[in-house]
Amino acid sequence: MEKKTLATLRAERNLTQRALAKELNIANSSIAMYETGERLPTLKIAIEIANYFGVSVESISFPKLDL
Repeated sequence: MEKKTLATLRAERNLTQRALAKELNIANSSIAMYETGERLPTLKIAIEIANYFGVSVESISFPKLDL
């Protein structure tokens, strides 16, 4: 399974961090931190992100989790 980063998923849909954050009802700074690895999303948010993009949680690459 090929993993994609959150930034890649956003770019494929031409979404800004702000636009995605608004769709998920979270702070746009949270999206930035998820993309850089400063913070990991909660399981609930990770599921919401995956559902929004129509992918599995396992297929999203979050920098802190990729060892």
